[in-house]
Formats: sequence, structure tokens, C-alpha cells
Amino acid sequence: MRAGAALLLSLAGLLAASPAVTAKTQVEVTLDRTEVSTGIGDSFSFDSRVRNIGTEPLPDVIAHLNIAGLESDIYVDPEDWSEDRTRFLGTLGPGETTTVAWDVKAVTGGNAAIYVVVLPSDGEPAVSPAIAADIANTKDFNSDGVLPLALGVPAFLGAVALVVRRRRR
Repeated sequence: MRAGAALLLSLAGLLAASPAVTAKTQVEVTLDRTEVSTGIGDSFSFDSRVRNIGTEPLPDVIAHLNIAGLESDIYVDPEDWSEDRTRFLGTLGPGETTTVAWDVKAVTGGNAAIYVVVLPSDGEPAVSPAIAADIANTKDFNSDGVLPLALGVPAFLGAVALVVRRRRR
């Protein structure tokens, strides 16, 4: 009986601590695309549009880029996918819209969801629809054109070593 009473008191405390009513969000977030197909190491861009749909100015609006892996074996560390994931948008007046450009680099293959969360300082967060990202699980052996350099430098050093060795004999 005592354990049951303690549990009820704990639940009552949690309910009392949570807000009874949440304000409706005053921000609308849309993206300029719904899907992307790319390969590992490839970069792509998209825009989000953030709009104040309320009647009051929204101060200190922040937009944040998020990436979620949709498969258990996809590696998602958002800092690796985008270097600039948080944008401070300032104040959005009633009806005002701003566009935020995002650059993303696919780090691993698989399926991911990419979305933007907007946090006004005095309102509820808003979440954009997700971009369905299908990243081909292929490796490019000449990523950023480094294959000739990666093979050429060791070959050149090997050739120099052979020439030096033959001259010493």
C-alpha cells in the first residue's frame, strides 16, 4: 500500500510540474524539397522558409537543422553532416517570412530524415516536414579527385628510392 501511495504522489507531482495548457505555435516552417537521393560524400543544399503566422512579433527566433537515421545501422552525428546547424534569425514580425539556406554532406549510406526545428523565445517550437534522404551506400575511390595524388606520391617516392639505390651500387 505504501509503494502504491508513493507512486501516486510521484505521478501527481509530475502532472503538477507539467504545463496544463500549451500555447499554439506561431511559426510555420516549410522546406523547398521533400526528398533527395545522393551518395556518400556528396553534398546538397536546401532552403527552409520560416514564417510568423501570429499577430505579434516573435523575438530571438532560432532555426536548428536536425538529422535522424531511419535504419539501425546508419551513423548520424549531425555535426559531421553539417558544420552550420544553428541559425539565429532575430525577430520575425507578424506575417514576416525569412529563408534559411542549409548545406548538408551525406556521411553514411542509408535512409535518413532531415528536418528543421524553429524555436521562438516566447512560443512553442515548430517542426518542418522531413526531407527523405536516400543515400546510396557506395564508396567513391576518387573522392574530391585525390586518387591520382594518393597513388602518384607513393609511386614517385618509390621511383626515387629505386634511382637512389641503383646509383649507390
